[in-house]
Amino acid sequence: MLKAILLAMLMVTVLSIGSIRNAPAISLDLAQFQWKNRLLFLFAPNRNHPFFGSLHRALVAQQAEVVDRDLVIFEILESGPSTMSTTHLDPQTAQSLREKFEVRQGEFTVILIGKDGGIKLNRQNQTRLEDIFGLIDTMPMRREEMRQKSRTKQSVADEPNKSGGNQ
Repeated sequence: MLKAILLAMLMVTVLSIGSIRNAPAISLDLAQFQWKNRLLFLFAPNRNHPFFGSLHRALVAQQAEVVDRDLVIFEILESGPSTMSTTHLDPQTAQSLREKFEVRQGEFTVILIGKDGGIKLNRQNQTRLEDIFGLIDTMPMRREEMRQKSRTKQSVADEPNKSGGNQ
């Protein structure tokens, strides 16, 4: 996951440099995240939109859960800086994403993309983070991730018993 985020940050930097030189903006290639990350897009007119603010605060408060689900968060705003995680996106990239997902100006939209690259959720109304996490947790890939983590925790818990314990 860290490699994907670092690669995305590098790509955003390249995009920003391109726009500084008045070169045409290159659209962000979302395929780089496939099979590695789930993508959560929050489109809003600005940070003051009530649906955006509510979901943004919940994401910040539950950062460990966001990381556990391999989520990369995109905040695409019409007014103010747009971001991918904590990396700023240039306005051309933000507009390109708005067009790709056919989000109209002035509209609040939440879009969840699964690791397979498919759209799993597309809503234009208030959405609770618990509902997003619940949807993710029903996905087959996520269920397998949870099983693997559970097995890993069990293996770690069993390790002291295998060492002999005569000390």
